[in-house]
Amino acid sequence: MSDTHVRTRIAPSPTGIPHIGNTRTALFDYLLAKKYSGEFILRIEDTDQKRLVPGAVDKIYQIHQFLGLIPDEDPVVGGSYGPYIQTQRLAIYQKYAQELVNIGAAYYCFCSEERLEELHKNNPFAKYDRHCRHLTPEEVKTQLDSGAPFVIRVKLPETGFSTWHDLVQGKLSLPNNECDDKVLMKTNSIPTYHLAVVVDDYLMKISHVIRGVEWMMSTPVHLFLYEALGYKPPILAHVPLLLGPDKSKLSKRHGAKSVLEYAADGYLPEAINNFLFYLGFSYKDNSELLTLEEMVKVFDENKIQRQNAIFDIQKLNYLNSQWIKKLSSEDLFNRLKTFIPEDWQKDKAKTISIIDIAKERLFTLKDFVPGAEYFFSTPIVDKKLVLEQSSRSEEETNKWFQKAINLLENTKEFSSCNLHEEFATAQKDSGLSPREAFMSLRVAISGRTVTPPLFDCFVILGKEETLKRLSSIFS
Repeated sequence: MSDTHVRTRIAPSPTGIPHIGNTRTALFDYLLAKKYSGEFILRIEDTDQKRLVPGAVDKIYQIHQFLGLIPDEDPVVGGSYGPYIQTQRLAIYQKYAQELVNIGAAYYCFCSEERLEELHKNNPFAKYDRHCRHLTPEEVKTQLDSGAPFVIRVKLPETGFSTWHDLVQGKLSLPNNECDDKVLMKTNSIPTYHLAVVVDDYLMKISHVIRGVEWMMSTPVHLFLYEALGYKPPILAHVPLLLGPDKSKLSKRHGAKSVLEYAADGYLPEAINNFLFYLGFSYKDNSELLTLEEMVKVFDENKIQRQNAIFDIQKLNYLNSQWIKKLSSEDLFNRLKTFIPEDWQKDKAKTISIIDIAKERLFTLKDFVPGAEYFFSTPIVDKKLVLEQSSRSEEETNKWFQKAINLLENTKEFSSCNLHEEFATAQKDSGLSPREAFMSLRVAISGRTVTPPLFDCFVILGKEETLKRLSSIFS
C-alpha cells in the first residue's frame, strides 16, 4: 500500500445513537488510517431530515471522545475537503446529479407515490419497473416544463456483472439485473445515500471504505457511478455482521447497546475497544489487553475475518475486569467519580485504599458502590446470618467473638499482615475451622459473605469501628 495515501472515514447518520456495530467499523477505520500514517475522517450524513434525532450529533462526538477515536478532519476541526456535513453540500450533489443525467448515467423519474405503492403492493421488495427509463426526450421535456415533481434515478446496465475485489470478502461479482435503479436525488433536491457517498468519498479522497456486509448489494450502483464520472473507486471492505450468541441478528436482548450506554454501566473505553477489535479480527488467543496504540501496530486489514462475529457480553465483562485490575487505583478513582457518592470522593485516601483491595473483584465500575457501601455506613447484620456461617452453637460462636475482640483490643500493630498472623494462631486454638472462624467475622463487619481479604477490611474500617461492629452482634 506504499503508493496509496490512506484516508478512511466514518459517516454516521444522526437518526439515532450509533449501534455498537457502527462503532466497530469506526475502530477499524481508525486503526487502518493510523497504521499507514493517514487520516481518519468523521462525516455527518444528515440528508434523511425526517428521521433526525435532536442531540444525536453530540452523542456521536461523545462516543469518539470516550473511545479515543479522534478524527483528523470533521465538522468541528474542519479540514481541506469540507464541509463535512452533507446538508451543507447540497449544491455539490445537485451538480453531479445533473451531470449524470447529461451523460446518460441517470434519468428523471416522474412516477407518483401512488404508482410506486401499487408496484410494491404484492411484493414490498419488488424493484422499480424502470417505467420512466424509457421516456423519450420530448416526453421528459414536457414533464419538466409542466413543473411535474421528479426524482433522479441511476441508469444501471440491464445486463452483465459488477465485479470487484473486496478486501475482506475476496473477489465478488453481482449480476446487474438484480440491482434496482436506485433514487439518487429526491423530489426535494436532497440526495440519497447512494449519490452522496460516492461524491463525498471521491472529493474527500477516501482511499478505503469499510462498511457492513448489508451494503454489499448496493455496491454495483456505487461502482457504476464511479465509472460513469470517471473516478477510481476506493478499496472496499465489507465487514461481517455481529450476531448474538444464538447466531441470530444482534439485538438489545443479547446485550447490544450503544457505547454511551456501556460507559454509563461502568465499562472502560480500553475494554470496549479491545472487545470490538476481537469482533472480526483475531490476535493470539483474543484475550490480550491491547491499547489503541498496540492495536494499530498489530492490525492487518487483510486479516479481517469473513465469518460473522459473535457478540458475547461475557467476553466484554472479562476484558473489562482485566482492564480494571491493570489500571492504577488513582486512575480508577478518577474514573469512578461519576459513580460514587460525593462524600466518598472527599475521603480520597480511604476510597483509594478500598479500590486497592476491591478492584480484583470488579467486573464494571458500577459494581464498586454496592461492593463497598459497608465501609462507609454500618450495615444492619442479623445475628442468625452470622451463626449460619458455622456448625457451632451460639455460645461457641460468642466465645470466638469475645476472643477476637480481646485480640483486637490488645494488638500492638493494627496491620493486615500482623492481624493475619495473630488471628491464624487464635483460630487454631479455638477449635473452629478457618472458614467457620473467619466467615463469621466477615459477615459481622460487612453483612455479606464475599468481601476483599478480611484483615484488609479491618484495617480500612479502623480498630474502633471494627470492634464496634463485632461487639454489636452478641450485645
